[in-house]
Amino acid sequence: MFDNQRTSPCEGGRHRIHVLKFRGGHRRLPLGRMKLQRVTRRVFDLMFLVCCSLLPLDVLVAQENGTPNGGTGPSGKNAANHSEFSWPRKTEQDALVVFLGDSITHQGLYTQYLENFFYTRYPDLGIRFRNAGVAGDSVSDALARFDEDVADHHPDYVTVLFGMNDGRYEDFDASIFAEYQTNMKRLLDRIESVGAKPIVLSPTMFDHEVTRLRQDDQTWRFREKSFSNSYNALMSMFGAWSWDESRRRGNEFVNLWAPLNSYTDVGRRHDPHFTLIGDAIHPQASGQVVMACEILMQLGVERRFCASRVVSNGGTADRGTKWTAGKGIRDLLVTDQGRSIKFKHDEVALPWVIPAQHSTVKLRWDLPSDGNKGFAMTHAGHRLSADRIKIAGLPAGQYEVRVDGNLIGSWSHVKLGTKVELQELQKTPQYQQSLAVAELNRRRYDEFVRPLRDRVASLKGIKRRFAADSDEYERRSAPILETIQELQAGADQMDREIRMLARPQCRQWDIRRVDSKTN
Repeated sequence: MFDNQRTSPCEGGRHRIHVLKFRGGHRRLPLGRMKLQRVTRRVFDLMFLVCCSLLPLDVLVAQENGTPNGGTGPSGKNAANHSEFSWPRKTEQDALVVFLGDSITHQGLYTQYLENFFYTRYPDLGIRFRNAGVAGDSVSDALARFDEDVADHHPDYVTVLFGMNDGRYEDFDASIFAEYQTNMKRLLDRIESVGAKPIVLSPTMFDHEVTRLRQDDQTWRFREKSFSNSYNALMSMFGAWSWDESRRRGNEFVNLWAPLNSYTDVGRRHDPHFTLIGDAIHPQASGQVVMACEILMQLGVERRFCASRVVSNGGTADRGTKWTAGKGIRDLLVTDQGRSIKFKHDEVALPWVIPAQHSTVKLRWDLPSDGNKGFAMTHAGHRLSADRIKIAGLPAGQYEVRVDGNLIGSWSHVKLGTKVELQELQKTPQYQQSLAVAELNRRRYDEFVRPLRDRVASLKGIKRRFAADSDEYERRSAPILETIQELQAGADQMDREIRMLARPQCRQWDIRRVDSKTN
């Protein structure tokens, strides 16, 4: 986040915070721990709302433009009906989403995970994405590059993630806060002026415990930097103001600060060194998974099944067997008195998968590749990508299940008759197909997207250095701009390859009893 840095709770319902639920595998949580998680969730929600209650005080607002709602957007009575918002809307084919932000966006992890979700879960929508994160940026820097980095691409949605650099890592200062407010209002105005819908993301967590644990760590890049002892609380205040401004305008808002703090607090009760933010500033892969999951959940993305395959025997002892198949199943063949079932299923989506390694190249953010830990903590597969099979009415026994001839597992008739969740079962062809999508998108980021953002970041320094000499700036920036175009072309080509790879397929299913034992 300090790269190129200059010296100098959400409201009920849709915005509720989803707090960490540690489970050993799939064991039930002890009652005491469940109570602890509820308390932790409420504490961080309360902290966020307390900050919101402080915001109307005029002493914190140095500038207001005189509009009735304290902002430049529409008043509260014209605000969007949040209960009806769902991102994306099915009617918006080929919508473009721009992820605007600082180095947390430049990292390309939460953006990559969101892209993977839409590639695999909504393959027919054709949603397009563009990363517009620049390391070290504040809101004022985003305003300076807005035309080239955002407006020229004609986005439909723009997510906005700033604040970490805007507070300058210092104690609260009214003038700094007022500058952040003014620039955020200007940025939201600019986004709305090009016909896009802003989606404001709160600043993320600053992990003070990491600064204490790593103060003598020679490998920590921020070891010589001083930080305010209340910077995490300040980020909550910045986020609370952003929430209030978004509510006034009728814009969407996602609270990332509270979930990251909640997961960290619960995790640290079991491991004092637990963190989602290994350098205190930039969320590592697990923290970025939390961010992606919260964005999807809080924006009301449809939580439909990735796939639900149901075959059932509705017969009776008097009338015999009567096998029926659910939606998407065809060519059902039941033989051997129900001990063998075959069918084809037309898949419409793939499960959401996170690659084990977040990058195949060394990044400036030297953080752990623990994305799957974040995926497990949030139960993202079950909550956002359920892939299920249910075969009800099977004769008693143990059954092998094969997909396209590949054995994926063995379950009892009782388990199959209830349901089996497959979204995180790596043996399934669907999982492997989705993993291939995620790995190809990871390659897209490693080879094209991050290098492109690095070039954009370098332009910022050149522009500052030659602000008074436009000819020299053009001469020095020309080869960089040419490289940016080449990298974008490569990213676009790989995007097309990813979409081809993500197309769902028709799969052949074979369920067959292997013995007569029951579980």
